[in-house]
Amino acid sequence: MKLFTWVILTCYIILFILLGVGLIAFSMHWIPIESTTYWLEMAYTEKNLRLACFLTGAGLILLHWMYAELSLTKFRRQKTIAFENPDGQVTVSLTAIEDFLRRSTQDLPEVKELRSDVVARKGKIVVRVRATLWAGTHIPDAAERIQSVVKAKVQEMLSGVEEPVLVRLHVANIVPREGKQPVSERRVGQFSPPFRGF
Repeated sequence: MKLFTWVILTCYIILFILLGVGLIAFSMHWIPIESTTYWLEMAYTEKNLRLACFLTGAGLILLHWMYAELSLTKFRRQKTIAFENPDGQVTVSLTAIEDFLRRSTQDLPEVKELRSDVVARKGKIVVRVRATLWAGTHIPDAAERIQSVVKAKVQEMLSGVEEPVLVRLHVANIVPREGKQPVSERRVGQFSPPFRGF
């Protein structure tokens, strides 16, 4: 599979280098217009050259289609985790794990918002967490708590999977809690007078 990928990439690189050199040569007038017209007319009239152009075009389309199919298969494989049960194979969508983590970490008092990106690599599951924390949070303690909760949730969900879970946390933002006004914005001396009855 790797050899096939390298062959396709090499063909792409050679094709685009030739196309780039040809366009540069054409724009710099290094290729005379007469010779360009001559070769185009020959390719248009000669039966063998037309067949060669047809086969080259069909081959490029096939090559591109195979490479796209290979890339999509690899992408789909990376977005699922598969494990074996006694009754057969089970695949779990990584998007489902990401949604579950977002919902299950809403109860953490330090976290305003948490988004995760789960990637299954060879021999490990990497969870990249992007968190928005409330102001006044002690970041090292909160980070340790978030990482342990996320790791525990993933391990609990995928108890049949033996790969280790790595949690990488990125604190993207720290925001003040809603409903709390800063002292500078409060109106000092404003109070409600006590009720005085008659």
